[in-house]
Amino acid sequence: MSPRATPARLAAASAVLLAATAAAVALAAGLGPLSFGDAEVSEETLSFVVREIRLPRALLAALVGGALAISGAAFQALLRNPLASPYILGVSGGGSLGAVLAIVAGVPALLPGVPVLPAFAFAGCLAAIALIHAAARRRGHLLAQDLLLAGVVANSFFLAALSVLQFLATPHQAAQILHWTLGAVRTERVPVPATAVLAAAGLLLLLRDAASLNLLSVGDETAALLGVDVAAVRRRSFVAASLLTGTAVAVSGPIGFVGLFVPHGVRRVLGPDHRVLLPASFLAGAAFLVLADTAARTAFGPTELPVGVLTAVVGAPAFVILLARRERGAPEGGRP
Repeated sequence: MSPRATPARLAAASAVLLAATAAAVALAAGLGPLSFGDAEVSEETLSFVVREIRLPRALLAALVGGALAISGAAFQALLRNPLASPYILGVSGGGSLGAVLAIVAGVPALLPGVPVLPAFAFAGCLAAIALIHAAARRRGHLLAQDLLLAGVVANSFFLAALSVLQFLATPHQAAQILHWTLGAVRTERVPVPATAVLAAAGLLLLLRDAASLNLLSVGDETAALLGVDVAAVRRRSFVAASLLTGTAVAVSGPIGFVGLFVPHGVRRVLGPDHRVLLPASFLAGAAFLVLADTAARTAFGPTELPVGVLTAVVGAPAFVILLARRERGAPEGGRP
């Protein structure tokens, strides 16, 4: 029997996860090659580093991690597929293709100081959303199986186009492409406030339909019989989750496993009710990526590991462990 959603349970889960996120941000702000008590570093210098570099980066990592986790939870409900993730529908592929097109065309060199790559990546995500929506729409309806098939085909096309562009790129451009596709949190790409506005908009749109997503995850016919406008809910949720994914990709490039692993972990603990699962996944994803980015920044001394590599190294075995526990008879939760 999975836990039932109650206001008290939602408040308790939110308080714990908010505290975990705040602790992760505080840890990220305090860790680095410069630290308080170092006689060679002035307090003014360290305060500047914490305030202007570490804290904004931690907040940006929290927004990206939360966006990926909640969009993963939404896609798993929309597609009724436990392996669904923010990248399965090709939205991230479209964003990566947009950024790589800008690199190969030399646009960043023509407009120095302008956040060209995030703009092209976000435009690529929007184009991918429009393409997948148009391909999956059938007589005004957006069916789960059509959405999945259209997304998989679009993702394959984007990956093929990326391979062609990488082949045509110069060695310097190839290095830029590799750096982008590995995923990294960079505050110079997109300001934190702009990212926060987009993430908040997507979060609110998904929370609005949380109860309907509970019914959609059971089946379209059941949801329709219980009064849910299936087409409208699926369309709104698809657009909101895709915009969250596009925002994350524009800011940090593709960072894998956060949107797949985190919702499964939260579902095991708190159950499948999306009224609890969605906000909890956002906060858990925020804390997870802040910790992962901090480890990627500090664990290897002066060398910084791309956070997308670390999330894959940690997320893949963790997800396998979750599946193994499920096979041993510890289900992730039943119907809400």
